[in-house]
Amino acid sequence: MNPSLLSLVMLTTAATAIAHAETTSSQHEHIVVTGTRTAKLLSNSPVLVEVVDGETIAKISQGTMAQALNYIPGVVVTRSVKDGYNVQMQGFDGDHVLVLIDGQTIISPTGSSADLDQIPANNIAQIEVIRGAASVMYGSSAMGGVINIITNQSAEPALQFDYDVSQYQGNTIKDNDLNHTFKLNAVEQFNGWRTNFNALVIDNQGFDYDQTTVSQDAASVDKVFIRLGASKPHSNDITTSINYQLLDEMKKRDSSKIPGRSDVIFYQTDVNQHQLDIGVKGNSQPQSPWQLNARYISHQETSGQSNSLRNTDITLAEINGQQVFQFKQLALVAGGVLHSDKLDQTKPAEDVIEINDKHRESAELYLQANWINDSYQLLAGMRSQYDSDFNWHHAMRLSTMANFQLAKSQLQWRAGVGQSYRVPNLKERFYLFDHSALGYMVLGNAHLEPETANSINSSLTFDTSIADGRADVNVDFSLHYSKTKDLIDTVVDTDMSEQQQLAIYHYQNINKADIYGVNVSTELNLSDWQLQLNYSYLDSKDSNNQRLFSRPRHQLKLNIKYEVSAYDLELIAYALYQADEAVPTSYRSIANNEYTTVTALITQAITDQLSWRISMANIFDQHQASNANRQNLFDARPVSSRTISAGVSYQF
Repeated sequence: MNPSLLSLVMLTTAATAIAHAETTSSQHEHIVVTGTRTAKLLSNSPVLVEVVDGETIAKISQGTMAQALNYIPGVVVTRSVKDGYNVQMQGFDGDHVLVLIDGQTIISPTGSSADLDQIPANNIAQIEVIRGAASVMYGSSAMGGVINIITNQSAEPALQFDYDVSQYQGNTIKDNDLNHTFKLNAVEQFNGWRTNFNALVIDNQGFDYDQTTVSQDAASVDKVFIRLGASKPHSNDITTSINYQLLDEMKKRDSSKIPGRSDVIFYQTDVNQHQLDIGVKGNSQPQSPWQLNARYISHQETSGQSNSLRNTDITLAEINGQQVFQFKQLALVAGGVLHSDKLDQTKPAEDVIEINDKHRESAELYLQANWINDSYQLLAGMRSQYDSDFNWHHAMRLSTMANFQLAKSQLQWRAGVGQSYRVPNLKERFYLFDHSALGYMVLGNAHLEPETANSINSSLTFDTSIADGRADVNVDFSLHYSKTKDLIDTVVDTDMSEQQQLAIYHYQNINKADIYGVNVSTELNLSDWQLQLNYSYLDSKDSNNQRLFSRPRHQLKLNIKYEVSAYDLELIAYALYQADEAVPTSYRSIANNEYTTVTALITQAITDQLSWRISMANIFDQHQASNANRQNLFDARPVSSRTISAGVSYQF
């Protein structure tokens, strides 16, 4: 283990052990919906759900979701070379992890580098995370798990403004470069309609490790995200809602000079996305609530090197509905989804049509039954999907939970076994990611087959109080195993890479692979202290006993919070340690295969309306070596920078 992290663990544990608590600090119970698609107490969910509350998210994130997810046990978040974020859970990458807002899918049209920066953190009530297969209830993209972001739905009028200023330390493009993030959230009532306005503006200058080269390591970003929403309950117990979202983003990164000239070739991404959601839900019969939602997305993207740009047009339309039937000890959930998307790609400068009107349609039906008893629960579900290109696919799953009372302690056992599947999307089959300026290219594969998995998981959760009730302890131990067939992954084409002096990847089905691991989480709550320590072990091998790439074998997360109640002050520190990825044979050698990042922040509520914060992210400035790609060295460290930021929030 990295010595700096080990020292931090030992010091923190010692400090916690000698802290004297005067009052009891019990764990807050949460209402969760993600595990069963119905509202339940967290302790009563037959599916294990991790929860991070909105107050914590607002403090640890400098405006967006990317920082917040690194706080969650068992979630691997890395920044991609394309300036997105790759999210991984239980060995499944971002294409297999479904991200939702209020139960509705966040569309990431161009792939697994999820645009977490499009999710403002100032309107989040909590984040609910399911690690492991969830295809039965959430469909094709949930083989690895679900991240459900629950937004605030309060009808009380409110106006909140938030501002962050930050600077990369030692890696700024120009001296005195500052990054700015503005957030605004407003709620008001008009003629019975709850209206909501949410805005996020990011002005980020990017950073560069080596000023002597033209190539820049992180792009500058100008992003505007606006969300307008309105909802109204009617006299017949039906609520209607309409939401519009606009995402406008420009990323730019210098890559090289034109030979013999002073002009700089740069990589750019220019995105304009419009999204419209319309929903109707009914609660005239409280035992049988229902909802119906429709969505349309238009996504235009221009990306590539400045001398060779591609235009990508993606449209998506979807209708989904669900009804819940509540009986004395039985809850039934039934629903369906109709989906259609289309992809076009052109190179206008060369008048070339690369992808012409590729489209797919699908229809899905699901049914789930939850039998509830005081001491145990059973959860059974099935899903069927018809895809226009791949015909029928089916999945079934059975989960259970049992409660055991041990004196003043509680033990919960949860287990699940079942199937999952995923149909390859248009991007994996046809899209061309030509990022030669960034040193790589990803090629689609029109011959991909759907992937399937059989999985089993089990967890034990133990809750108790110690020190005469002055401290609460929670321990969770979980195991998971998935046997996959035709798993879709990116592999290096060694011959093409050598010929073109680039890392050339293409999508490929891995005939058979086993993914398995263990996760151990502990949480200690005192009156002023909270300590979380999580360790995850993961292994994954194909039928040739070769490890799958881009999956760290070891991950350790440490989160500490300390409250100084007299001054409404809170100190938060969290550390991440990752090690031992499988190294592709295409690399000449290994530069680094383990790293530790540590972030610390101070936040204080000055009044009920005004608060401030200051933070330092990546304190030890762990980042990928600037010459790693040029020297063909494997470096598992992230593309990141030590960053100091300060922020203020005002609630009018």
